[in-house]
Amino acid sequence: MILNFVDREKELRMLRSTGEKIVLIYGRRRVGKTRLIKEFIKNKESFYFLCQKNSIKAEFDRFLKKFNMTRHEYIEATDLEDFFEKIKDRDIIIVLDEFSYWVEKNPEIPSVFQYIVDEILPDSKLRIILSGSLIGTSESLLAYRQPLYGRIKLRIKLSPLKFKHTGRFLPGYKIEDLVKVYACVGGIPAYLEEFARYKSFEDGLKNILLNKFGYLYDETERLLKDELREPEIYMRILESIASGAVTLGEISSKSFVAITNLPKYLKVLEKMEIVKKAMPVVGKSRGVWKINDNYFNFWIRFVYRYREEIELETYVFDEAEFNRYLGVVFEDIARQTLAELLQMQFTKIGGWWHKDKEIDVVALNEKTKEILFAECKWQSRVNAKRICGGLVEKSRHVVWNNEKRKESFAVFAKSFSKRIDDFEGRKVYCFDLKDLAAKYG
Repeated sequence: MILNFVDREKELRMLRSTGEKIVLIYGRRRVGKTRLIKEFIKNKESFYFLCQKNSIKAEFDRFLKKFNMTRHEYIEATDLEDFFEKIKDRDIIIVLDEFSYWVEKNPEIPSVFQYIVDEILPDSKLRIILSGSLIGTSESLLAYRQPLYGRIKLRIKLSPLKFKHTGRFLPGYKIEDLVKVYACVGGIPAYLEEFARYKSFEDGLKNILLNKFGYLYDETERLLKDELREPEIYMRILESIASGAVTLGEISSKSFVAITNLPKYLKVLEKMEIVKKAMPVVGKSRGVWKINDNYFNFWIRFVYRYREEIELETYVFDEAEFNRYLGVVFEDIARQTLAELLQMQFTKIGGWWHKDKEIDVVALNEKTKEILFAECKWQSRVNAKRICGGLVEKSRHVVWNNEKRKESFAVFAKSFSKRIDDFEGRKVYCFDLKDLAAKYG
């Protein structure tokens, strides 16, 4: 399946404008690294090669044969250094996709490319693009004291897409179903493409995730095993966070990982953008750990915990629990889209909490001293006036330029029974699924 080329315009501009001879593109599986590379080399003099986990001797033999065959020529070379020396005067882009596979199998490869970068590329017309996995690349290419450390000046890390791009993969879906798909698989292009094979969200969910033969049924386990040395420990940590553990003590207790060892595992998961430590936008309340990746979050809550029932085909999907989960995802979508929907600039957007008080979204403009408080309700026929009454009370506890600030409110809902434009002298913005559909559907 050919993936849609969605967003990534910034990365494409960087590739087209750079004069760097060697570029690194890295990120998690299925995030669109190969699709970006192929879009960039389209109509350019180039050679694309997908690396495999073999010895470098076997891989170089395969590399050289493919180069000669696809380009209808015959170059003799004994190794990579010899090959690049012989083609250095050519204006060609050499792509080594999944380069981290070579490094994993052949620890000497970074030193080989150190020589190529230092001795061959400076006086050549060649350009080299390397791509690799998130953790493998970070540990073998970008880490301090590694041979290529500091030598690759342009490094492009690809992150999952935002909610606003979901509709471009699923043009026939209604906005509510786009929210549901995003809640299940996040912004991973290949996962969104998979849903495009089905006419409805329900069909996609049943066939892709809640099916022992489904494309994403065991993707989480494969990804952790491919990237990490102790996948079972990372799984226990993720399951503990998904079940409500938010502090180091709580996560340690539920995952049976010593609290002294826990930070190193969380740091890896944070680097992979699977978890994050959320902090309140203002104030001194402690941070809380959350699963940052919708696919991982959904999979642990609704697939991993019910593997036996799914495989026995006795599983009944919990719609009520899914709707509670959608409420959390809806808050994230509100944070992502707020500035664009309002056509306003904010310097900070996030959540706020203090003791027993919590506000879903708080947005600040630190220059103009403007602050916006927003609540998100994954419900129909919401009364915006009642929601704003609660916001007034909670906003009093937010300590930030209290004597100087200009306040406004926003309410996100599936639909409203009553919209309002102002409340007690504050401007109020109401957004429902129809507004999101008009912008992103």
